[in-house]
Amino acid sequence: MLSSLDLSGTWSFALDPKGVGLEQDWAASQLADTIALPGSVDEAEKTPLTTTTTMAYLSRRHPYIGKAWYQRMITIAAEQGDLFHWLFLERPHGQVDLYVDGTKVARDESLSTPNRFFLGKLAVGEHVLTMQIDNSRFEAVGDSHLPRNPDVAHSKSDHTQTNWNGVVGRLELQSQVAGIARLAVFAPSRSIRIELDLEAYDTETFWPTFWKGEHKDMVRLTLRLAGQEKLVVDHPVQITSALTHARITLDLPEAARLWDEFDPVVHQVDAEWLRDGQSLDRATSQFGIRSITTEGRHILLNGRRIFLRGTLDCCIFPLTGYPPTDKPGWRKAMGTAKAYGLNHIRFHSYCPPKAAFEVADELGLILHVETPIWAFLGTDPALDRYIHAEADRIVAEYGNHPSFLMFTVGNEVYGGRMHAFLERFVEGWRSRDDRRIYNGGSGWPTTERAQYVSKPEPRSHRWGEGMGSRLNARPLETRTDWSEWVEKVPMALVSHEIGQWCVYPDLQEIAKYTGVVEARNFMMVRDDLAAKGMLDQADSFMRNSGALQTMLYKEDIEAALRTPDFAGFQLLGLQDFPGQGTALVGVVDAFWDEKPYVTPERFHEFCAPTVPLLRADGFVMRQGEVFAADLQIAHYAAGALPAGQVTVRVVDNAGHQHGEWSLPVRDLATGALHDIGTVEIPTAALPEGLHEILVTGDGFANRYELAVLAGGDQATLDIVHDLDADLLAQVEAGRSLVLAAAPESMVPNAELGHTVLFWNTLWTRDQPPHTLGLINDLDHPVFARFPALEHSSWHEWELTHGRRAFDVSGLPARHIIRVIDDWNKNRDLALVAEIRIGKGRLLLCAVDIETDLDRRLVAAKLRVALANYVSGEATAAPEVAGADVLSWWERVRA
Repeated sequence: MLSSLDLSGTWSFALDPKGVGLEQDWAASQLADTIALPGSVDEAEKTPLTTTTTMAYLSRRHPYIGKAWYQRMITIAAEQGDLFHWLFLERPHGQVDLYVDGTKVARDESLSTPNRFFLGKLAVGEHVLTMQIDNSRFEAVGDSHLPRNPDVAHSKSDHTQTNWNGVVGRLELQSQVAGIARLAVFAPSRSIRIELDLEAYDTETFWPTFWKGEHKDMVRLTLRLAGQEKLVVDHPVQITSALTHARITLDLPEAARLWDEFDPVVHQVDAEWLRDGQSLDRATSQFGIRSITTEGRHILLNGRRIFLRGTLDCCIFPLTGYPPTDKPGWRKAMGTAKAYGLNHIRFHSYCPPKAAFEVADELGLILHVETPIWAFLGTDPALDRYIHAEADRIVAEYGNHPSFLMFTVGNEVYGGRMHAFLERFVEGWRSRDDRRIYNGGSGWPTTERAQYVSKPEPRSHRWGEGMGSRLNARPLETRTDWSEWVEKVPMALVSHEIGQWCVYPDLQEIAKYTGVVEARNFMMVRDDLAAKGMLDQADSFMRNSGALQTMLYKEDIEAALRTPDFAGFQLLGLQDFPGQGTALVGVVDAFWDEKPYVTPERFHEFCAPTVPLLRADGFVMRQGEVFAADLQIAHYAAGALPAGQVTVRVVDNAGHQHGEWSLPVRDLATGALHDIGTVEIPTAALPEGLHEILVTGDGFANRYELAVLAGGDQATLDIVHDLDADLLAQVEAGRSLVLAAAPESMVPNAELGHTVLFWNTLWTRDQPPHTLGLINDLDHPVFARFPALEHSSWHEWELTHGRRAFDVSGLPARHIIRVIDDWNKNRDLALVAEIRIGKGRLLLCAVDIETDLDRRLVAAKLRVALANYVSGEATAAPEVAGADVLSWWERVRA
């Protein structure tokens, strides 16, 4: 463009919920209300405040779905009388119908790129622009396989960004004599190619004159190479029609640096179309010198194998309800992703604005972009055409950005014709544009022409697995990897939406929702806890479930890193997902703010370019055994890891070191998983308890939890499996009993596993497990003999496996080991608890502390700790009448 007029500010405005504006010719009328643009109807609070609550997603305070009219006056100056004009709207939301001076001139409905409307020449003086935006009118982008929730595409769903009405970002009237309609930069090396489409405008119907006569046309390119003197290249062009293609090849100097994850060097090209020395139009674009290719099962960036450490961006921006169009907003999100060790972001069923690409270019992030759909393919011709149109616009608008390296149709597509649709899509783009790699649908299906695939199977908990998932069905081991899935496909494999581990809501977060949505789902949890007398536990629930969540993410990420020939992973997600039943799966909240239980630095230990890995059969050892593990290093840094050594130290919970071992490391090439050697740690000299195995080297570190337990002590306990009035009378008289109830003896409540719940119980139709880990009351004397942290540790898998917690609601009890319940139920659950009845004590123990204790070291150790406590002096515990205990037991007993 040669010039632009900023149209931001106050516009006339009217809501049209009944759709009468067209019939009543509002485009030719003065609209009565006003609104600020850029902005949305929600932000302007043009509708009444809602009061409904739902756990499905955040609640819009002032929602509106329907037609809305926007209007303002523009003035064409005398010097602009011979120019052609465009209306530029960076990010509207909904179908836009545009009127000039009451006459309709255009319509658009892109959810992915700016809307540009060609207005032609406008007479000098005042003109009225009127827009009707209808956010109830889209192609069927979100009509997926989920009939109970049809609007799920993140391009428009209330589950994420909200279905808002308005325009955000830049609003401009852009003016030019002719147009540089396309500026594409192909720079896989320092030999680059620049392609331009030059459009001549001419209003003559029969004898157009623009491309007649003698003129000297040329394109002037100014290349602004980072750290270099600018280069200016003049390229003559011959204009013989309204459309001229220009292709310019250039060899850049060797000093021009390449773009990659570790050195994200961004260059710029300015293009100007000159005719007889006069400027007709100007365009500018960032670009990076880089190539992206695949080789077998590997993805190569500039010829170097990379490993994708990714997360999803699902368009979650609670203050505005729409994605930022400025760099600061994206620096917050993307800078956080980098701080936690990630190098990759997948945009789930939407495409972000320009600022996102610019920040990713600067930070060295690898972006996977999708058209705005989560839908069936091949059944709706209008949608199919729309997908191709959106793909064309996305590449035309953002294709020069070096960060834009991966492109797919959309998320988890379905339909009997989807395979052919996806094959055509990938085939078409591979033949047209090699600046990125292509896949059909994220998650599925696998297609022949895809350059990479993403699949949901390579992860520790898959949809519907419930208690049969790997980390619930058996104790932790770190031998498992995803080689069997790698071998099933011949191309690069990226794991789809791994993790999905939930954390209890942080109720302090409620106050942060000061924008267009309110966290009424969190308020429902808060109010339920308060009604049940457990509100004071909320922070503990969040911190302790979060600690377990972090451990689960660590194992999921490491399983991917220790898989040979794996291409990477995409988390779901680093950030909380506030929709689909409230899926609090993030280690950062919906605002990309750090949560209090894991720092970026700690997360970065196991999610980084270089990560040391221990592969072991288990992490619970009988004292005297030798812990053995294979040491590997996953190394995907900029260059080789110099020769040195890896140090392995064992440190107990008090910080005391109990041994140190060193393993030599040769030079390690980047882009590979390396075998280093075997680590053997004798445990005979280690004290009983929990230890950290710290693995450190030059610029990298990792840690593992090791439980060392003595065996052989069976410990005597007075155990019963049922209660009656006689037994409770004996306790009242001074007897101390342990009620060790079998799972089948109690009314079903929460299904108890070792992991936190997956995604959430509402959206997964109550998929187990239903709980979020344990809280160990470390002040209780039992923990003088039973090693534990406040939160669940890996060795406690043995305590919860196959068990059912006590629901002690209504029974005052001291929780020795509390179970954190699903926030939708907030049952008062205990794995081990204590009450006083008169002179005696009753311990409630839902753990199996009776069978196979020679093999079950952790359960045996808990039994010893309970016996030791019962034989000693009692601590403070709530006193309950025997009759009340019996009444409780009859209520929960099956």
